[in-house]
This record gives sequence, structure tokens and C-alpha cells, in this order.
Amino acid sequence: AMKAAGGAAAAGAGGGRRRRRRRGGGGGGGAGGGGGRRAAANARERDRTHSVNTAFGALRRLIPTRPADRRLSKVETLRLAASYISHLANVLLLQ
Repeated sequence: AMKAAGGAAAAGAGGGRRRRRRRGGGGGGGAGGGGGRRAAANARERDRTHSVNTAFGALRRLIPTRPADRRLSKVETLRLAASYISHLANVLLLQ
């Protein structure tokens, strides 16, 4: 009985996720007609990524660092920005 229960638990241990299979059409959508949507989605993603990276660059320029020319990662930028905002708020409250 123990062996069967353990086997059932092991069989269901995948978390319930299943992969979807793509229907026909082959690789990237040549004559199938779906390629235009994929290309448009890729273009939107490139635009979104460019927009996010531009915003991070603008934020990086506003955060003081030592040395001044040090390039911050995205995580460092967000953490230091939050810390810097908190510091500026405290400075304003003390005046």
C-alpha cells in the first residue's frame, strides 16, 4: 500500500503543468500566414525593451554614485533610487 501511495505522489509531482503543442504550420510562419503576427509581436517587444532601457538610463543619470561614472545594474538602480528618494524625503522633513 505504501508503494502505491508513493508512486501516486511521484506521478503527480509535476505541479500540474502541461506543455501545449503547436498546431501544424512548421517553424516560423512562412506561407502559413502566422508569421506576420509573430514579427509584429517581436517588434513590439523590441520597442518595449528599448523603452525600459531608455528609462533605466535616465534614472541612472539621476542617482549619485561613487565613482561617478560607475554603471549600475537594473536591480542596483532600482534599489539605490528607492534609497535616494527616501534620503531626499528625510532631508525635506528635517528642514
